[in-house]
Amino acid sequence: MKRPVFFVLLVTGLLTTVVVQAQLSRDFAGEFLGTPGGRALVQAYGALKTGYLEDIDDETVIRGAINGMIEAVGDPYTYYLEPRDAARELQDRSGSFEGIGAVLTPYNRQTGRGVEILNVYRDGPAYEAGVQRGDIFLEVDGVDVADATTTEVVELVRGPGGTTVRISFLRPGEDEPVEFEIVRATIEIVNVSGAIVDGDVGYLHISSFGNQLVYEQLLETITRLQLDGAKSFVLDLRDNPGGLLTQGILVADEFLERGDIVFQRARGVTQRLASADPGGLVDAPMVVLVNRNSASASEIVAGALQENPRALIIGERTFGKGVAQSVVSLADGGQFAYTSFEWLTPERRSISAEGIVPDVVVTDSRLAQTISVEGRGGDAGQTITILVDGVEVGSTEVGEDRTFEFVALGRRPQLSEVQGEALVDLEGDDILLEAVAALRDGRAAAAGER
Repeated sequence: MKRPVFFVLLVTGLLTTVVVQAQLSRDFAGEFLGTPGGRALVQAYGALKTGYLEDIDDETVIRGAINGMIEAVGDPYTYYLEPRDAARELQDRSGSFEGIGAVLTPYNRQTGRGVEILNVYRDGPAYEAGVQRGDIFLEVDGVDVADATTTEVVELVRGPGGTTVRISFLRPGEDEPVEFEIVRATIEIVNVSGAIVDGDVGYLHISSFGNQLVYEQLLETITRLQLDGAKSFVLDLRDNPGGLLTQGILVADEFLERGDIVFQRARGVTQRLASADPGGLVDAPMVVLVNRNSASASEIVAGALQENPRALIIGERTFGKGVAQSVVSLADGGQFAYTSFEWLTPERRSISAEGIVPDVVVTDSRLAQTISVEGRGGDAGQTITILVDGVEVGSTEVGEDRTFEFVALGRRPQLSEVQGEALVDLEGDDILLEAVAALRDGRAAAAGER
């Protein structure tokens, strides 16, 4: 464990707290009411409160005003979380929650409606009850959720440990719904998984930096893989949306002996945020995998390991989220997150909208290729055949209004039912294949010495 880095992060956290307290110590209410626009907003609220035809719901109106401010700013990364959503996010960041031990995903990936089971964790409550991958939610405690969103179902499924939730599913191949009574328990959130690939390559996958235990989970996984004979490493950050900046810095530091990790720029002032400290677990050749969905903290890690230099980066250009948010806990229990600074790579390069460019560009062959077609023409009842590169992928029928539509959803990813264990399809993963080849032919080792 690298104590100097924790010191840097602690100081950073204190500075952030001081800044927020200083901001909140200003008399914003007085400033607000001292402007015509501020007084106009209060007047509009007063008119609704006293004269509107029906009683208004204060919380709904006020939250609408908050969201209106966010929309006016026009920043996709500034947002407001209502109290229940804020409480759930805070719980997730702690590294555990109370629920049934299953991963949920939208059933209809076009509309986001309907929810199915993507994975069930072995020995968890859902696993013990008999819930299976592919089960589709119908009811939770008598509430119809057949057309609900994943968030809505999660709200109903989670609850205090030891309590019972009743769920009915539509199971493919079954004529009648299957029903379960599941006793909730504490579920650990594991964001790091590992496996040995091609004999002696240690494969590390970090799905998110969204909880405070990511760094600890990484250390445990590295140690396990080294005991299993890992002589080189692949760090897979594909589809990682980011999360806690502190966790990303700690992960990058674990692979570095020296060098800067990340800088920050706030209102024109640039300063070093974190530097590496000697003493990491891994000094073996390594490759980092990224794709178009790698964002935020995962880009910080990739950028630090590329520019120091430490690793060969393989995959697709990353997403390009080069800004970070400060979070204020509001009086209603909600959270307001606003973009407060831009982070820069060790070479002080901004990646906003640019992303990290891999050393070796390879298209991610694992990504589900969803094909959606809408059209007009032909006669009602006619069959329209859809071809991609001359290969038929399906067909659809022209409706009475002479329109047609076609959707072919890509396959769902296979996940291990054992938390911390990665399932790797080496033959079907072009980026991973290239990574193993780079480790074998010496390109990865050379990248760490350039």
